[in-house]
Amino acid sequence: MFITEIFKSIQGEGTRAGLPCIFVRLTGCNLRCTWCDTAYAFHGGQKVSVDEVMERVESLNRRPDGNAGGVSLVELTGGEPLLQEEIYPLAERLLAAGYTVMIETGGERFIGRLLKEVIKIVDVKCPD
Repeated sequence: MFITEIFKSIQGEGTRAGLPCIFVRLTGCNLRCTWCDTAYAFHGGQKVSVDEVMERVESLNRRPDGNAGGVSLVELTGGEPLLQEEIYPLAERLLAAGYTVMIETGGERFIGRLLKEVIKIVDVKCPD
């Protein structure tokens, strides 16, 4: 899969605003909304495996003493994360590891393949 960035920050939107969160920003988007604030994720990125993403998430959740850091929230975002087939096994692996998983999508892709436990944030993009 192609990843633009993986980082830890504070969730700034929705009902989980203010909580620590690990963001996995996937590369690529098939829309070109004029108001997009992440156009840098349209192209490029780094090709990584689901295992490598899991390792990075786990490392961001580790405290200096090596124990888990208490960040249980992961947001899969983009670009448009549902353009990449690997998003489905990644979401499943994160859930199995005990994370609360959210996915932010533009509403143009089918969300029915995602497990029901995945929190779907559907930010519908209207034409122009």
